[in-house]
Amino acid sequence: MDIFIRSLMYDYLAELTGIRPIHTGSTLMYLLSRRCAMGVASLLTIAAAVASAQTQPLIRTGAFFTVKPDRVPDFLAAARDYASLMKKLSSDRHFTVWQSVSGPREYVLVRYHAKWAELDTPNEAKLKDSQPEITAITNRIMATVESSHRQINLLEHELSIPLVPGRPIKPLASVLRQWVRPEHYRAYRELVKSELLPAAKKAELPLFSVTQNRFGGSRYEYSIVTAMDGWASLDGEPPIVKAMGGRPNYEKFLDRMRPLIVRSEYQMYRHLPDLGYLGNTQ
Repeated sequence: MDIFIRSLMYDYLAELTGIRPIHTGSTLMYLLSRRCAMGVASLLTIAAAVASAQTQPLIRTGAFFTVKPDRVPDFLAAARDYASLMKKLSSDRHFTVWQSVSGPREYVLVRYHAKWAELDTPNEAKLKDSQPEITAITNRIMATVESSHRQINLLEHELSIPLVPGRPIKPLASVLRQWVRPEHYRAYRELVKSELLPAAKKAELPLFSVTQNRFGGSRYEYSIVTAMDGWASLDGEPPIVKAMGGRPNYEKFLDRMRPLIVRSEYQMYRHLPDLGYLGNTQ
């Protein structure tokens, strides 16, 4: 990375300044020096953004399970055993589990991935000897499931607040799903980037994660996930509304947003920490 940035800097400065050895005047040298400084500052900003993006996951997968009503206790017990086994085996693949507390009852297993190639190897090579035990618990889980589906989403880093590794997970997550009109998807993204994201940063939201659905649904479906400590967080004026300058300004924002979308849907999910696995440091 250092070699790449250094090489890029030289090429960038040469292109920016157009330095010629025959020019030695003090005025020209001053201008070149100033332009070089501006170029270096711009390049370092770009490099920092690239480095930051490289530390963030690229993909979020969600496996949604509808459990047979009479088998919920069995599902929870088997899922808890699966999480315990992954911890015992020191699996490198971490996940969280959530239960919907609005809409139809469902459970969601969420994983993050740094690259698409990770989806090619569903089983970890180092857990090969334990595969029979893993398969047995997985079969116990699936025996309780009525139906399931999977969504694969791309994380939109330019529309989100960066995820912070190791930050404690809030008990509740609010998920806003929006189906954007195809002809307005660029305008939608720009509105989120220019108005909603700055308000989320100003409000110091602990989580503001935007994803675009890639597989398992419409490509024009976006999700905005925020986190909260509990239902009491909804009492009073929401932080995002305050950050926009109050209800009138927020309503104006909604007036600009509504023509861009087909429909919106809010769902709430509760984190189930004993069913997830975040590594042996959790």
